[in-house]
Amino acid sequence: MKRCLPFLLVLFSSFAFGSPRPDQQPVRGTVPGSEPGISSVEPGVSGRLRNELATRPTDEVVKVWVYLVDKGLDPGAGYDAALAAAEDRLTPRTRRRLSTRSDRLAGWEDIPVHVPYLERIEALGGRILQVSRWLNAASVYIPAGDIDSLAGQPFVLSIDAVARLRLPRPVPAQRSDRQETDARLRAVQSNRLDYGPSFIQLNQMHVPELHDLGLTGKGVLVALFDTGFSLDHVAFDSLRTRVEARRNFLSDETGFTDLEDTGHGTAVLGTIGGYAPGELIGPAFGARYLLASTEVVAFEREVEEDFWVAGMEWADSLGADIISSSLGYLDWYTYADMDGETAVITRAATMAVRRGIVVVNSMGNEGDTPYQKMAAPADAEGVISVGGVDATGRRAAFSSIGPTFDGRIKPDVMAMGEDTYTVHPFIIDDYLRLNGTSFSAPLVAGVAALLLETYPHWTPGKVQSVLRRTAGQAAAPDTLNGYGIVHALNALMTESRGVVRSFTAESGLSGVFLSWTAGLEINLQSYRIERRDYPDGSFEVLTSVPVTRSTDTSQHSNTYSYTDTSAQPGTSYEYRLQPVGRAGLALTAEPVVIRIDYESGTSGGLAAVLYPNAPNPFASSTRIRFELSEPVHVTLTIYNLLGRRIRVLVDGTHGPGRYAPTWNGMDGDGRAVPSGVYLYRMAAGGIEQNGKMLLLR
Repeated sequence: MKRCLPFLLVLFSSFAFGSPRPDQQPVRGTVPGSEPGISSVEPGVSGRLRNELATRPTDEVVKVWVYLVDKGLDPGAGYDAALAAAEDRLTPRTRRRLSTRSDRLAGWEDIPVHVPYLERIEALGGRILQVSRWLNAASVYIPAGDIDSLAGQPFVLSIDAVARLRLPRPVPAQRSDRQETDARLRAVQSNRLDYGPSFIQLNQMHVPELHDLGLTGKGVLVALFDTGFSLDHVAFDSLRTRVEARRNFLSDETGFTDLEDTGHGTAVLGTIGGYAPGELIGPAFGARYLLASTEVVAFEREVEEDFWVAGMEWADSLGADIISSSLGYLDWYTYADMDGETAVITRAATMAVRRGIVVVNSMGNEGDTPYQKMAAPADAEGVISVGGVDATGRRAAFSSIGPTFDGRIKPDVMAMGEDTYTVHPFIIDDYLRLNGTSFSAPLVAGVAALLLETYPHWTPGKVQSVLRRTAGQAAAPDTLNGYGIVHALNALMTESRGVVRSFTAESGLSGVFLSWTAGLEINLQSYRIERRDYPDGSFEVLTSVPVTRSTDTSQHSNTYSYTDTSAQPGTSYEYRLQPVGRAGLALTAEPVVIRIDYESGTSGGLAAVLYPNAPNPFASSTRIRFELSEPVHVTLTIYNLLGRRIRVLVDGTHGPGRYAPTWNGMDGDGRAVPSGVYLYRMAAGGIEQNGKMLLLR
């Protein structure tokens, strides 16, 4: 019998802290060039830190945030020059995210901290640990008796304590016999993937339907912050090559390399990205990942917020698209602080949203305690806060509730957090069930990855809004379940999406033969074909080709064709293909244009033309097209690269016209052939023609 571990996992992907836009920021007046500065900071030594210092001996070393008055920019054009330099330093991926989902590229928060200020802090006896350009601050170890002296320096704006986080309390696994329930619920599965026991948690959110469309989270970068990660489990066999970077922030500060505990992070990673058909499939098993180790059990499950802020900047600089966090500040902040503005980490999460990063955070596991409410940063307005339910959709008793202190509805949405199926973190081929909203958050983050794969231009606000209004309780949201359980398919269907993978034009016997292969087709109605005389003509509509619904879900593509019989030989044409979405829905699709010099036409006698197969490459089947001008005996044979005949696809007399027989990747005896390059040869009335295709299973 598999045993559930009695702990709760923490998942976090990068967040980035930024300052308000320059025209919205207070000017500190320390630099004549009107350099913007940091807001929401209590000047001098904060009252909270002052109270803490009252209980500490003066020689005790404490950890504090030292906020700086400015970034030491030159008067006049110093800010503009620094901003331009910061923009130049953006990585291509970060630049692409900001240009797509934010209202600007670089901001004040991207300008580095002024190094002479840091040197001065060290000269005054402080030891700098982490430096944050978003906060314009540094975390510093310093004797308690030296804090007032440091606060009096002209370059210091404020000093505050570094908040300490105690991870959400563990929720004991509820032992129950789930085999009968699993078998009953899995019996309805008719999807192309075998989810095993993980079908329950994904089917509850209608994720398998998105996988059937070919969505896996491909191209989306998710950064996870946790205790540590082991990639040894068999469910990570296909994920290892998609981990773009790893970093241990604890070893950076402490110098110890053996503090990393891999249990928490490994199980959370399995929840969102595992892939072991028949056992476990995560919602975003095709996404790319950043893994950051930011806390350890050896420190009594305490985490200090400067680790998280450092991780934010690291992951943001690498272009992370999604933040998914089970972090919760309970010991340090009170319910009165859950107003979306007070907690440092809440402000950080809010600014991450403004920087175009989707932030997902668990509500916490205080629902059955006297406190009951969420923990920061789940109180942030732009954060997608997630509560937990069981397999039947009932709210788990431990799932924290809202509202925020200022009266906003939280949680936003719900996902399975009780008996969630994931990898065993210490046995490489075993699995178990764990409890806690720590697992609800990565499930919803996985859905967000699928949505961003489909609609990469969606802003964090758009993702949050769509998830809310398509969830199961959207008509009557409350502070227990928010807007209800996520419905990924309904969220996907709020807009139209079309992807044309290839578009070709070929001179045929009876006109210009157009063919195209389509990828994603979400709420598409048709494809409009337009033509113009090249280069001076205007586009005119030729026809519309209706979208076909493929029954082969493994192919993830449809092929289409149209012959322009009105084309005149000797003329150059430009054709434009435009996907057409459902009326009333926004469409994300780019038109595709191709040019051809039409020189065909036949002067009599037999003409036989072999066209390229489509799709190519292909996973399960492809069509090999040919055209004849008169009746003739045709053979179409498939060979491997060694010249061995694999299958005779066509052998008989065919009349004039176009043909497109399908090869399903089987040999003549009905056996599947392996992936590789295959050749095909058509013989018709003494005319022989060849082609090449690539099978990728």
